[in-house]
Amino acid sequence: MTSSRDAASAAITATVTSSRALLGIVARSMSGALEELSLVQFRLLVVLDSAGPQRMGDLAVSLGVHPSTLSRTVDRLEAGGWISREVSAESRREVIVAVSDKGHGMVAEVTRTRRRAIASVLRDLDPADREAVRIGMTLFAEAAGEPSAPDMLTLGL
Repeated sequence: MTSSRDAASAAITATVTSSRALLGIVARSMSGALEELSLVQFRLLVVLDSAGPQRMGDLAVSLGVHPSTLSRTVDRLEAGGWISREVSAESRREVIVAVSDKGHGMVAEVTRTRRRAIASVLRDLDPADREAVRIGMTLFAEAAGEPSAPDMLTLGL
């Protein structure tokens, strides 16, 4: 009979193994983006793409970076056509940053690549196992909660 300690250890081992598999999919899905952008730059595009245009100060907080670091990153992304920035209509002291069509396209391509890779893995499972994966991943995501901005920034997510 399996003890609760053995079951917990088996769950931990399976989750760590799965996290490595998912990280491999994430890394492969980003390989094209990382030929043109750094992880930090890509993360900034993802935040803007999902949250919409933001003030520079709010964006720095979202990303967990110092405003001067953000300013340099924004300069590079704007020069590459990945984002746009403009003075706020509400306050000339505020700068609003938005993802460009080019930046949105990059985020969308990485997401499509990642979804195709995950779909390929799941397609090889029988329907009952796919449902078990869906339930398990949902439970894990709910229990783990959202990662912090610095954690996500490390991975460029």
